[in-house]
Amino acid sequence: MRISTQTFFQRNTTSILESQARTSNLNVHLTEGKRVLHGSDDPVAIATIQRLKQTISVNEQYVKNIEVADAANAQEESTLGQMVNVLQRVRELMVSAGDGIYSLENLETVAQELEELKEELVGLGNTRDGHSEYIFAGYDVDTKPFQVNEFGQVEFLGDKGVRELQVGSGVDAAINDSGFDLMMNLSSGNGSFKSTLGAANTGSGVIEQGVVFDPAIASSFQGEEYSIHITEPGAGLPTEYSVYSIEAASVAGAATVKLATVDLNDPAITSVNPADVYPGVNSAVNVVFFATATPGEFEVQINGQSSLPTIYDANTATAQQISIDGMTVEVEGIPLAADTYQINKYIAPTQYNQGQSIEFNGVRTSLKGEPLDKDAFTLTPSSNTDIFTTIQSAIDAMRIPGDTDTQEALRLTRLNMAQLELDNGLDHIVNTRSRVGARMQTLISQTSISEEFKLVSQTAMSKLEDLDMAKAISDLQLEQTKLEVAQQTFVQLQRLNLFDLIR
Repeated sequence: MRISTQTFFQRNTTSILESQARTSNLNVHLTEGKRVLHGSDDPVAIATIQRLKQTISVNEQYVKNIEVADAANAQEESTLGQMVNVLQRVRELMVSAGDGIYSLENLETVAQELEELKEELVGLGNTRDGHSEYIFAGYDVDTKPFQVNEFGQVEFLGDKGVRELQVGSGVDAAINDSGFDLMMNLSSGNGSFKSTLGAANTGSGVIEQGVVFDPAIASSFQGEEYSIHITEPGAGLPTEYSVYSIEAASVAGAATVKLATVDLNDPAITSVNPADVYPGVNSAVNVVFFATATPGEFEVQINGQSSLPTIYDANTATAQQISIDGMTVEVEGIPLAADTYQINKYIAPTQYNQGQSIEFNGVRTSLKGEPLDKDAFTLTPSSNTDIFTTIQSAIDAMRIPGDTDTQEALRLTRLNMAQLELDNGLDHIVNTRSRVGARMQTLISQTSISEEFKLVSQTAMSKLEDLDMAKAISDLQLEQTKLEVAQQTFVQLQRLNLFDLIR
């Protein structure tokens, strides 16, 4: 077969170039240490490699999120620890103030320290992170969450949300707790009832906390406000107590009605006092509001007995007491005509013994000290309060003027309630701190999972794309040898000319 010079050169040139390309390609793979660099290297493997790379990238983002979440939780845990220290000091001061051994001057000194601790607690609630974001402000991280208004009350202006970061496949981790849930959403009293003394008390009686000992029974009377009323039947006769409640029966307005005092010595008391102990027939007494000709003014009737000429003036923004035949109710707010409240009697007059257990409707309490005629003690269902109001209540209690037995009883009762509320708040913060610690432990576990997952993914990807160095070097040397042979052969063959043989 005859081969032209042009064809000869083209074939040899193409062969050399192809060999050079293979040598260069092998050299690139050897330099990168990768078997698969392009889709043409291994179409099946390259698809799997891309998926693994994406998975590793997502996992690396999880690791970064874990670092952010861990730093945020570590700062919160530290701040909560400082809050616990502050509240424990507050509790120590409350307990010492309630011992009854401090003078009024000493109590003022304690009250001043409590004010400083309260300010410190506000400062801790406004803690910022490294990005100048408030850690207890929920989603609204640029808003100072705890602010003192013009009345000296601490308000929460942040958001109630809890921010989260994804730290694993289907795993989210909280990086904050809302300051509202932490310090503003607490229960007053002991969580069931808040105990108070009547404003007109003259004795030294103190009421203990009310506890629910039979939830099944107590749930049937949920929401009722109980009051214990003291009566001195006569000279030389034992002091007696009786228990009543007041509840909304048919109410459309916005008034608050409380049973302030019950004077069983009033000759007309039989006209309004419940006849029997609940649930006896006719044991309930209704308190009804009737509108007068003057807007905002109401006639009050108790068991049909009228308060006229005395009226309740809703235009006055203060609580008002209205007495009818020995029974006094305290009204505040704006009622509507025909609003009806119901008074029930649960314990008929019973001899009072200091410290004895008083039980009714699944609830238990007791009185201490020496209450006097017409003194009253109230168990109000717990409502929402906040830790700052609780501390302020203790401060106000320490600043009650005077040191008579009556004033000491009032001071002690308020301090006892403040201490119960503080204990609830302290427990809540301690539990929150424990949850933060649990979150940090979860992050540690998730870090280990992410690192192990990354290692497994990288191992699988390495098997697909990494180069067999020994084989690659051998292939490169072989290809280089082929290239050299081709080049030398081309040089030798291009000299095949008859003129080169003529000497």
